[in-house]
Amino acid sequence: MNTVTLLQAKVRVRVFPIHFERTFSLQRIGPYDPTAELDQHSFRKAFFYCQEPAAIEIVRSESSLHVTAFGPHAERLADETAHGLQQDDSYAIFSTQDSGVLRLHRLLPGLRLLRVPWLHDMTCSAILQQRIRFVDAMREWRRITARFGVDGPLGLRVFPSAEMLVQIPMFELQRLGMDEQRARTLLRFAQESRFVPFKPRMAFDALRTRLLRIPGIGPWTTETVVGHGAGDTDAAIPGDLHLPHLVCYALAGEPEGSDERMMELLEPFRGHRLRIIRLLYESRLVVPRS
Repeated sequence: MNTVTLLQAKVRVRVFPIHFERTFSLQRIGPYDPTAELDQHSFRKAFFYCQEPAAIEIVRSESSLHVTAFGPHAERLADETAHGLQQDDSYAIFSTQDSGVLRLHRLLPGLRLLRVPWLHDMTCSAILQQRIRFVDAMREWRRITARFGVDGPLGLRVFPSAEMLVQIPMFELQRLGMDEQRARTLLRFAQESRFVPFKPRMAFDALRTRLLRIPGIGPWTTETVVGHGAGDTDAAIPGDLHLPHLVCYALAGEPEGSDERMMELLEPFRGHRLRIIRLLYESRLVVPRS
């Protein structure tokens, strides 16, 4: 038995309502992510925490969530996870005059925007997704985890830590499918993280500043991490290939969109722009080809 699983801490938090698959779908990199497991009632994720393999298991129990942390720093990790789950995402008070969006919010209940303690993994996965198809990023994530990661609690694999990533030669990442630009960005981020790791409960603006100063990380990657990882309900994601078309079609009936038009249409929802984006993705709306 892996000894890291013997150190546990449990905490119970109230987050209701919550739909696990909607809320945690973007916390794993595809259905075959070796670092995460998701079903209707639970979510499990393995990652490095305080430079040690660790894991979180979140299970629904009526109107509460049972959070179990595994690893050498289990109590600290359980506390940080609980705080992130309880971060106010304004779900209960969300309202809008847009009847279509309000109907989506009611038809897709339990979509929560929460902070997670694996921001390193979120940032690395966002870097992998830069300018390529998601299915290709999924494949690279699995290959890197299998080749350079380690075994973690709950039978999951752990994506390499910053200390491990900086030891990987560029050509090894390229052999696993990464182009030179993304590989260089990943290694730059890892080098930065070795000396200035993410701080728990870091403010959104501080996190943005921290990410944007790393060459190769721009607004798309930054807003993806701040929104999907740190739980900023107002994160708007510029520079995406498909998102402007989805937003413009859903909110204005326009099958072709641009970042500028998308931001204009999202402006009335300021404070909740990421919620609108997530609702539109979850709606599975198909944008007609022009």
